[in-house]
Amino acid sequence: MKDLKPRVLSEPEVLERLKTKRGQPGYLAMFSSWLGGVITDPALMQIPLDDHLVHRGHGVFDTCTLGDGKLYRLNTHLDRLLRSASLARIEHPWTKNDLIKMVAGTAAASNVRDGSVRYWITTGPGGFSPSPKECPEACFYCVIFDPIPLAGSKSGPLSEGINEVTVLDTPMKPPLLATIKSNNYLLNVLTHMEAVDRGGTFGILVDDLGYVAESCVLNVAFITQEKVLRTPPFEGILLGATIRRVMDLAASTLSEENLISDVDQSPILASEVSGDQISEMFLCGGDTHLYPVLSWDKIPVGQGKIGPVAKRLTELLEAEGTGQTSGDPDDFIDVLYDQ
Repeated sequence: MKDLKPRVLSEPEVLERLKTKRGQPGYLAMFSSWLGGVITDPALMQIPLDDHLVHRGHGVFDTCTLGDGKLYRLNTHLDRLLRSASLARIEHPWTKNDLIKMVAGTAAASNVRDGSVRYWITTGPGGFSPSPKECPEACFYCVIFDPIPLAGSKSGPLSEGINEVTVLDTPMKPPLLATIKSNNYLLNVLTHMEAVDRGGTFGILVDDLGYVAESCVLNVAFITQEKVLRTPPFEGILLGATIRRVMDLAASTLSEENLISDVDQSPILASEVSGDQISEMFLCGGDTHLYPVLSWDKIPVGQGKIGPVAKRLTELLEAEGTGQTSGDPDDFIDVLYDQ
């Protein structure tokens, strides 16, 4: 039987074991305001155990895309981050410009021009009580990393489409937690796990009145047979950055191309978008991630294959996010790399 009696590790042993355990090579750079700098060794990318982010979930986060040396839609994501921090009553000293500098500096230190970005504002370390008053300073963390496939899958759900199911046993978040992008994502995880158990991927949440809400970490959209893009309002769900861009593109480019006749953001009964009433359905998030839904509760969506609207939106989002097209100039912040 393995000896479970803990022993005291020396500093060299700790460092050696951290390097052995941290086999993920995709973490490229991490900024920690707690340490006051950027770390490039994945084994040392750590957060204090008593940071209230860890044991109380008292922290908020957001993301953006690093494409061709530019931070895509960082302004939009930081607006949401600061709103989340305010709703979570996290007091911190940073302005939006401060956050931009820290994120851009971390990206520059990573020495990569393409990657994913994630960052947190937390109440910081200081103890294990529920009170943030024990925390001497708020913390900001930022990490640049290689995109990781869903659950390490080698399949291509973005290009091949997914099957989805209605989640029945996992409750929706209360409205406050649903509108704050906080680190409290247990219900999101359980939503995804139940969906997989039922043969789906992310899961579709429908409220007690039968209205479509959202997926575990993605917004939901439908294309009707009349070419109307329909998506639920943001009351009680996350204010999705990607779905907002999708609506803009649908109202402009896709309308001009006759792929979309109108955009409608209003309450949607699940019974109104079932069977042959819709031609396409997709989930979106993460700036460029759009997942076409081929079936919902084992009923084919449209023709049961990826439709023209999903294909075109994917092209547009990926072209913007990777810097192939210019898009809105306000959506891009150049990273100043060392020459």
